[in-house]
Amino acid sequence: MDMEENVKDSWVDKVSNAEVLQTVQENKSILDTVQHRKFRWIGHTLRHDSLLRDIIEGRMKGKVSRGRKRLQMLSDVYKQVL
Repeated sequence: MDMEENVKDSWVDKVSNAEVLQTVQENKSILDTVQHRKFRWIGHTLRHDSLLRDIIEGRMKGKVSRGRKRLQMLSDVYKQVL
């Protein structure tokens, strides 16, 4: 069954995105979209051997900085997954 068969509205009718999503029984959230894109970007980045990968994984050369450790992107992803 096509989505066009479900929606029975003319293309000139004004229909909000919320109404269309409700019609096709789709739930969307901005937070889910951001999380999904973040996971995809990190997965893409970690597949390559680059400076950005070293930064994300926290493998930087040099002296250890003082004070509280900075929030690392991977630890944030691990929290969201678990």
